[in-house]
Formats: sequence, structure tokens, C-alpha cells
Amino acid sequence: RCKTCGEYIYKGKKFNARKETVQNEAYLGLPIFRFYIKCTRCLAEITFKTDPENTDYTMEHGATRNFQAEKLLEEEEKRMQKEREDEELNNPMKVLENRTKDSKLEMEVLENLQE
Repeated sequence: RCKTCGEYIYKGKKFNARKETVQNEAYLGLPIFRFYIKCTRCLAEITFKTDPENTDYTMEHGATRNFQAEKLLEEEEKRMQKEREDEELNNPMKVLENRTKDSKLEMEVLENLQE
């Protein structure tokens, strides 16, 4: 969303953009690019960089990202998985409890599929 006029700029919209390679930044040998575009309504300059680590982009100047529920859900799932792994490292009984819960859930899913 453009900070100047509030126009929404959707991912996948075609633009004429300038591209430059960001110096001294790379991810696993992949170069990171910076793009300069102009807002379609007010012609304010907007810059963003590619983010190959997350297969996304990061806003730098002139615009803000909209709320993304998917990204928050993924982060929450990762956090919960990490907590579970940490609990299992410290508590052998927790490992057994989690295995029984997982097997019960799997059996319920199989029963529901058979119906």
C-alpha cells in the first residue's frame, strides 16, 4: 500500500521497474535485487528487495505491506513445533504422550476415511 496516497498495489501487478543488484548481500549464492517502481496513482517512488530465503519480498521505502495471516500461521506452527521438540528433549514421558496422541489422531483419521 502506497504511503503517499493509500493506493493498494497488488502482488503480481506489472510495472516498468528499475532493477539493481544489492551489493554485499546474497542468499546461498543467489543475488538479492532491489526494484524501484512508481505508484500507479500518485507516481511516488517505491522500493523493495527480493527475499529468496522466504520466497517473498521486503518493502524498503514508500509503501507498507498488508496484513498476511498465512505468514503468521506458519510462524505460529513453527513455534509450536519447536516448543514440542524442546519439551521432548527434556522429558522422556512427554515423548511417549505425544506418540500416543499422534497415533490416536492417526487412527481417528483412518476411521473417518473408511466411513
